[in-house]
Amino acid sequence: MPRAPQNSVPRTGADDLVPRLGGHAEPEREGLPRNYRMRADAHYVDQLQSPAQPLIRLLAAGQIECRDLPSADHVEALTKSIALHGVLQPLIIRRHGGRYILIAGRQRLAAAIAAGLTAVPCLLHEIDAPAAAAIAAADNLRADDPATSDSREQNHLRPLLETVTADLSTIRTSIALLRAAPLGGLPQQVGADLIEAQAARAAWLVSGMLGTFENTRLTTLAAIVQGVSDGFDAHATLTGMQLECSVTPAAAVWKLPEEAATAAINGAVFATLCSLEGIRKPRVELHADAPHSRALKIEVVQRTVRVHATLGAPGADGDADNPADSIPALALRLARAVAAPYGGSAEITPLPGRGSVLQITFANAQVTA
Repeated sequence: MPRAPQNSVPRTGADDLVPRLGGHAEPEREGLPRNYRMRADAHYVDQLQSPAQPLIRLLAAGQIECRDLPSADHVEALTKSIALHGVLQPLIIRRHGGRYILIAGRQRLAAAIAAGLTAVPCLLHEIDAPAAAAIAAADNLRADDPATSDSREQNHLRPLLETVTADLSTIRTSIALLRAAPLGGLPQQVGADLIEAQAARAAWLVSGMLGTFENTRLTTLAAIVQGVSDGFDAHATLTGMQLECSVTPAAAVWKLPEEAATAAINGAVFATLCSLEGIRKPRVELHADAPHSRALKIEVVQRTVRVHATLGAPGADGDADNPADSIPALALRLARAVAAPYGGSAEITPLPGRGSVLQITFANAQVTA
């Protein structure tokens, strides 16, 4: 009988396969549905039921649309890093009508352009505008350099908190004055006015820094402006300030969230008064007008002091440690936040010669009387 070669393997017929495997349990599969059957070709693995992943691709920086890119000075450190290592974290974009719109990564895009990069890695998300806005808002809250951002925020808040502390100190002094004065005397009246004026500014500073308003009740602009005017009565008694208010009939019937709108207009007046510090009997004008049915314009004007074009922008020519610069910056930020849901904005503009106007616009408001 011929011997089989040592390295040969005995042949197994198809009929013998079942008995041989019958005693072995089928190993339990992991990571797949119990009844799922995979094709032999590895290219069909993508048939697994999993969410589609966004695509990473290189895009020319000029193809990406983005509003309000930071200046090169604001991303100098990041620019140096990208010049050495490239863009390590992809930008998030979406496609809209044949264009690419940036969702997240404004600082990385600005730094990449400043570093001379012509193409940047991008994650393409196929999402709608509301989802894109949510991602963009989350990205704006997160700083690429937390230490720098925290330091900058602390520098901006410090003079404001010091101003609140000074106002509260004045309030305590006024209370002591009231207790020591004869009943009904002039010192009591002065003390009461000081308390009211300083408490009003301290309350506005705190609300401006928090930026949240629980009372969203809608009130006519006429009533809001009247409330602002009444709120400065004590300040007018102490300083001789003249606050002249005018509201056109078309603007008077507009309705806005009372607490937020009051804070925005109060801030505009406080910011304007900062320019008039040291002026005897400062004069401030408050005008409101509705040029047409879907536009509202509120202006706070002073015509006494020349101001620089960067008023309200600490870190440009202003002094971040000076409340005269930090208060206008806070007022602008608050006014813009109040106007933004209505498609509006706020700006401080120097007038020719002397004076300035802080204008708050509501360009596409949905709430009217």
